[in-house]
Amino acid sequence: MRKIKDIKQGDLFTFIAADSRYKLLLCTNIYSHKSPHYFSFCALNYDEIEKPTIEIIEYCDFFGVANATKNNFYNHSDEELEIMWSFHPEIKPYLLGAYNFIIWKKDFMSFYDNFEFIDNMKVMNNIDKNGNGSVNASSWDYLRKSFNEKFSEIMKERGQIAFRLKSIIRD
Repeated sequence: MRKIKDIKQGDLFTFIAADSRYKLLLCTNIYSHKSPHYFSFCALNYDEIEKPTIEIIEYCDFFGVANATKNNFYNHSDEELEIMWSFHPEIKPYLLGAYNFIIWKKDFMSFYDNFEFIDNMKVMNNIDKNGNGSVNASSWDYLRKSFNEKFSEIMKERGQIAFRLKSIIRD
């Protein structure tokens, strides 16, 4: 298992939840301008007994929404918008945003040994700002118990849809 030293936007982590299955979190943003610092993660729909490989992860989905605004407040390039719309033409002219799992840095450092770094993906900026919800996930107990067999159902109840991960990744 690779030790976590620094976390960067786009870092992808796996962990084993309370149901003994592997889950995935993708870091969509790091807030470090002033204290307290925190990380925003989006959840992927991976839920397997086998540890994920990058080849499998590329076909995963993340939970989020198509933002109801037609304005490009967070300056996605035309190329980024075209990537989103190529995977999800049904959302055009809207933007994709992720449901955020906010973890305070000081809390994350107390349980980061439970995570394994998989890879860094070039996630688009501001995906965390275009979503419509978040939850404070700064407890290992909360994370490991929340990602259970009802997780997808809970996301759906919160208005979150599964979108292709590739729709928010830059080449």
